[in-house]
Amino acid sequence: MEQEDNKLFGKDISIDVPGTKRELLLVVPASVIAGVDLKAVNSDDVKIDEKERRMEIILPHAEFIQNPAIQMNQVKTFSDEGLFRSETKWDEGFNLAAEAQDEILAESKSIGLLQTAEKNAEKVLKEFFGNLGYTVEITFK
Repeated sequence: MEQEDNKLFGKDISIDVPGTKRELLLVVPASVIAGVDLKAVNSDDVKIDEKERRMEIILPHAEFIQNPAIQMNQVKTFSDEGLFRSETKWDEGFNLAAEAQDEILAESKSIGLLQTAEKNAEKVLKEFFGNLGYTVEITFK
């Protein structure tokens, strides 16, 4: 996360007075877990043809299982303070790390984490039931 602000004696100011600007870079490592909730699959979502050894399974779309788990002990803060600014306080860094969760989820979506979770769920189910002799077709609702 990058942030920039102008303050003089702790008060926000709207103009860029030399010595009041602070630039802050916060590196927030986190783990994000996404998956397909198989508990949401009911008997109407599974069709089995024993004669042809075929299965059709309708799965819910992947979703994030939990909020991003931020590794607070590995958060790094880099800042460049003006002459009239104090150094970044840890509570500011922690507040920004909390805001980072939304950005982490958005970034995870944009890189295709949910699609990857769906592909992995499909692969696991096809391999599992394939080992039992079934051909499996997966669709998502």
